[in-house]
Amino acid sequence: MRPSGLALFQPYELKDLESLRMGRAKFRETKVGTRSHAEQSLVEHGSVGQSQVEVHPSELKCWQGNGYAMRGAHRHDDIEVNLVDRAPLKYMFGGTPVEVRPGHVGLFWAAMPHRLIDCPENWNSYVCWLHIPLGTILNWGLPETVVSHLLRGRPILCATGESNRIEPADFGHWSRDLASGSDELRQVALLEIQARIRRLIHGAGLTTRLSYEWTATDDGVRHATAMAQFAATHFREPITATDVASSAHLHPNYAMTLFHQVLGTTIGAYLTQCRVAEAQRLLITTHATTSEIAAAAGFGSQSAFYATFTRICGQPPGAYRRAHHHVATTNPT
Repeated sequence: MRPSGLALFQPYELKDLESLRMGRAKFRETKVGTRSHAEQSLVEHGSVGQSQVEVHPSELKCWQGNGYAMRGAHRHDDIEVNLVDRAPLKYMFGGTPVEVRPGHVGLFWAAMPHRLIDCPENWNSYVCWLHIPLGTILNWGLPETVVSHLLRGRPILCATGESNRIEPADFGHWSRDLASGSDELRQVALLEIQARIRRLIHGAGLTTRLSYEWTATDDGVRHATAMAQFAATHFREPITATDVASSAHLHPNYAMTLFHQVLGTTIGAYLTQCRVAEAQRLLITTHATTSEIAAAAGFGSQSAFYATFTRICGQPPGAYRRAHHHVATTNPT
């Protein structure tokens, strides 16, 4: 076990926008001339294989069951909570392999593309699942350090104990309350969930990194992990699938096939989802203009950003900001 966080996912703040623009211009001067027109179009519009990253609706829901392997990466605008039993649960999350161990709880912002890996541990684990819409979480006024940690794509994983215990029975109660159709029971469930999460976070603390990486033993998984980490680090730049393949020293055709086998999505779709998640974070936490956010998140143009964001998030950037930005900046911490 080694401390991790999502160290490779370091977002830009508003003060970095000017240096980012200069860096993008320099990158284009050295790289664009070597690309075909079709390849450059993919960089500008982010249109490769986007439908292959499933976008699930944001909703409050709770259930329990055996672990499994996802057929592909997906995303949803919720904070996801996993309580794991029996065997570890292994994800590829935002370019980093993350393991939630038995007796541990994991919390992460599910807008980052993630996928449960097809491995024996996942099939043998038993998991309590909880999705909480991001807007609900922001309305709770959680400590700023916690919200910032999650929105930067850094999972929080911690062991439960006497001071912050959370049980499968809790998830069972919440699941029944949420399915009851009673507004009163739904409110009771939400209050209990908020209290449990606050106690869990308080007991864990955020002074140390609480994410754990698992080490892939399969060469194919290692190569795919290296490519995903490169994509998660460099998505703000106008990189292509060829650039991502080169980071793992692989032929582009083989790299694309391998990436799809391990992550269940294309490199182009993965890059797009990373860019959208970063744009969501900046819309919530900064006062940057949409054109500044488009550049900071790696979109080639404001029109490409607007079209892609609206298609994936179900609403334009301005509407998304109005729905989330006020509670993110005015709630007490």
